[in-house]
Amino acid sequence: MDVRIVERYVADSDALKEYTHKKVEALSRYFDKIVSLDVVMDVERGRHLVEIVGHLVNRKTVKAEANTEDMYASIDEAVDKLQRQLVRYKERLRVERKANPRDGQAEAPARGDDEPSGRRIVEVDSYTRKPMTPEEAVLELEASNKEFVVFFHLEDDNPAVVFKRGGGEYGLIRPRRR
Repeated sequence: MDVRIVERYVADSDALKEYTHKKVEALSRYFDKIVSLDVVMDVERGRHLVEIVGHLVNRKTVKAEANTEDMYASIDEAVDKLQRQLVRYKERLRVERKANPRDGQAEAPARGDDEPSGRRIVEVDSYTRKPMTPEEAVLELEASNKEFVVFFHLEDDNPAVVFKRGGGEYGLIRPRRR
């Protein structure tokens, strides 16, 4: 997690920066997919203002502000607010996953149980995509956390698979009928 601390007032305190860094690093216990945190500390008319902006995966941002008489108290209050937001967001993600299971293992009907081997086939992901070129599929693969992307080839509308190989290369599988 990348932490950037900006102090917008005259006094520059290493102890305050260390304290802030320690407090915001603890937020990763509540949500482990924090990409970066921006902490801005300011003093306006004797009030100590702390603003924390958290950048999470999937371009989600959370923000917390605190305004008290003491900078340490402002930091504590802002971190507490951000912690509550992270816990709520994590719970919301958990509930969404439970309601819409992506892996389908819990609620998808088993197919192929009548096979002698007894192997179960579970539908994991079902989606329709617009036809695309292999280059577009590579861009989609890089943008996702998946190991491969199944797509319909733009030229002939046949299914194809793009996957990552070693050395920064990508593989393309184009199944053919005999």
